[in-house]
Amino acid sequence: MATVQVVITGRILGKTFVVPYSHQGGLQFYIDSGRRTEEPVIYEVPFYEVSIAGGSRYGAVRFGIQNQGQMPPMAVCRCNAGISIAQTCTPTWVPGYSPHSFTGNSRPGAWRLLAGKGFLIHEGANTRMNQVGGSLGCVEILDGGWNTFLGEIERLGGAPCAAIGASGSLKVTIEAAALPMATLRPRSS
Repeated sequence: MATVQVVITGRILGKTFVVPYSHQGGLQFYIDSGRRTEEPVIYEVPFYEVSIAGGSRYGAVRFGIQNQGQMPPMAVCRCNAGISIAQTCTPTWVPGYSPHSFTGNSRPGAWRLLAGKGFLIHEGANTRMNQVGGSLGCVEILDGGWNTFLGEIERLGGAPCAAIGASGSLKVTIEAAALPMATLRPRSS
C-alpha cells in the first residue's frame, strides 16, 4: 500500500456560505417575536484549496462558526472553529459518517484528522445546488467533489479508505491559516 499525501492549504480560492452550528443547538435560525423562523443565519466565508499529491485540487470549507444563539447575529465576526495551526497528522477512517447539517449525496465516511477531536475531512455542501451547511471547523470538500476525492486517495493508495486508514498510509499536512472573518448575508425576507 502506498502512502498518500494530502495538503490542506492556506490558499483561499473564493467565498462560500456556512450557517453557525453546534451539536447542542444545531443550525442557527433567525428568531422573530420569540419564535424560530425557517430562515437560517448565513455567513459568507472563504473556501480553501485541498490538494492530493499526484491527484487533483479541491475547494473546501476550512473554518466555521459555532452556533451560540446570538440574536441579532453580528454583521461581521471571526470564524471560531477550525484548525489554524500548522501540523501534520495521520487520519483514521470513520465509516458511515454523513454530514449533520445537510443531506449528503455522496459516499458516507470521513477522515478523523486528530485522535480524540471532532475535526474531520468529509463531504461538504454542494453550492451548485444552493446547498448551505453548518460548519464547526471540519474540512468540508465542496460541490460534489467528495466521491472523486475518496476515489483518488484509494487509487493512489492502492486500497479502500478503511485499509488506508488502518495502515496509517494517509498523511495530511495542514498549513497555518488565520481564522478568517465571516460576513452576514442579508436576510431574504
